[in-house]
Amino acid sequence: VGSLGGYVAYGLLGRYRALTWTHLQQAFGPPLSTGIRHRIARRVFVNLGKTALEWFVLDRMSLSSIRRVVDVQGLHHLQAAVAKGRGVILLTAHFGNWEFLGMALRSLGFEGGVLARPLRYPEYEHFLLSMRARKGLETVTRGSLKEVARILQANRIIGVLPDQDIDSLDGVFVNFFERPTYTPVGPAALALMTGAALVPCMSIRDGRRFRLMIEEPIPIPHTGDRHHDVVEVTQRWSWGLESYIRRYPDHWVWMHHRWKTQPVTAISN
Repeated sequence: VGSLGGYVAYGLLGRYRALTWTHLQQAFGPPLSTGIRHRIARRVFVNLGKTALEWFVLDRMSLSSIRRVVDVQGLHHLQAAVAKGRGVILLTAHFGNWEFLGMALRSLGFEGGVLARPLRYPEYEHFLLSMRARKGLETVTRGSLKEVARILQANRIIGVLPDQDIDSLDGVFVNFFERPTYTPVGPAALALMTGAALVPCMSIRDGRRFRLMIEEPIPIPHTGDRHHDVVEVTQRWSWGLESYIRRYPDHWVWMHHRWKTQPVTAISN
């Protein structure tokens, strides 16, 4: 049903279909033929259709049932990060089924929450918050630094999705698909401030199952130049995300205006 909904949405939502085509072209350039670009775009909508319907199914599944459909690679990276006792900032993206990722980690015995901004539709937001709560996941409103610090001090995990262009957040321009891309620096700044580990993790569709890909923590430099360190960490995260999108281009939400904010170019006389 989710796949069918994705196909229908692809046919009806012309504005978002066109945005997806445009952004795929901007990211991959001429090597991506028109035919392949359209096939990837269609699969993006199908993935989102599946994701939306899966949320309703997952809400009714127990943690033990969720665990049975998950394969995990790199679990030792997350276990080692937690063992350091300073909390973990889990970096992920609007990629695959991102809501499933938190539930899968809960099924593996990890505790924590998700840092999220309020949604435009209160009814939809109520459903997501309730779904997370029923699985033992806390939702922390973006900007609630004290709440995030509380979770990290308790050596728990806070999930963050810093893959969108949100000009109301502090950010820097880093290289992403060979383009200057405005990217939030909150996770990097928080890691520098608290000593928490920054662990990238992605949810990959694998037929009727899911794979959690847990990467090594991103090294946190301490050069004494805060701006330099924040930019370096943010760039490492962006390159890592790009590598996943290149391998699984249908998993990412391409209709978002990722390159909306552009660097200000000085005008010479």
